[in-house]
Amino acid sequence: MNPIGTRTLWSGTVGLFSAVEPRIVAARDHGYHQLSIGPADVEQAAAEGRSARELGKRIRGAGLEIVIDPIMNWYDDVSATSTSPFSRYSTDDALRCAEELGAVALSAMANIGVLGDRSIPELAEPFADVSRRAGDLGARVQLEFIPMTHVATLAEAWRIVRDAAAVNGGLVFDTWHFFRGTPDFATLAAVPGDRIFAVQVSDALAELRGTLLEDTRERRLPGDGSFDLVRVIRELDAIGALACVGPEVISSELEAKGASEAARIAAASMDDLLAAALGPPRGITRE
Repeated sequence: MNPIGTRTLWSGTVGLFSAVEPRIVAARDHGYHQLSIGPADVEQAAAEGRSARELGKRIRGAGLEIVIDPIMNWYDDVSATSTSPFSRYSTDDALRCAEELGAVALSAMANIGVLGDRSIPELAEPFADVSRRAGDLGARVQLEFIPMTHVATLAEAWRIVRDAAAVNGGLVFDTWHFFRGTPDFATLAAVPGDRIFAVQVSDALAELRGTLLEDTRERRLPGDGSFDLVRVIRELDAIGALACVGPEVISSELEAKGASEAARIAAASMDDLLAAALGPPRGITRE
């Protein structure tokens, strides 16, 4: 199937609110090709005297593509009631960041803790609209299903993306969200692999610790938990959905190691998983 061409360092692996410069260095030094950045990072850079354009130039100059993560409020503005710290940034904010940074993609998510009044079918139109606006900037939009949000399952996310029919609209497949939510392998097999734009990998203990929101902040490195990651990687490979893969191991223990060591350990665990699932000849192929 498709080779694994791009390795993404999702910022959650090294600390969602950690300093950006160490993330850039960690991604560059440990073989990543993309780095996720959020509007909050752009805001922090501005407070330190660095414009978004300057930040984008720095990241791209390190040989890294930029992914905006997350973009929220793309269907309704619930910033006044959402429990997520990321919900205070509007769609306009995220798209402006994408333009100024020179981002290649934006990861969209539904709002945490706020279900809203729209049904899943009604979300196709706003997703198509935000995809169109991102497309005008030369960027993709990838929708992430998250079990504690309004778009909770792969089936729901795929219906939105399918019905939106935007050429630059696709999915984020996160193994934690898949296994902690509804691990629907039949739906996964039916999704065209080229519509899964990004795969995020992490593991977890067999038993949920606290709420889903609490548990998602204490993930495990691939291979250190209970998820059948070998199976899901093989299933993703079978549909050709492994063109862009990276660890998203949100963990206070991993973050405490510092950006460089966290990125290195996560990359090594990903390599071990890919070798176990696909065999030693496979792995990240992009130079």
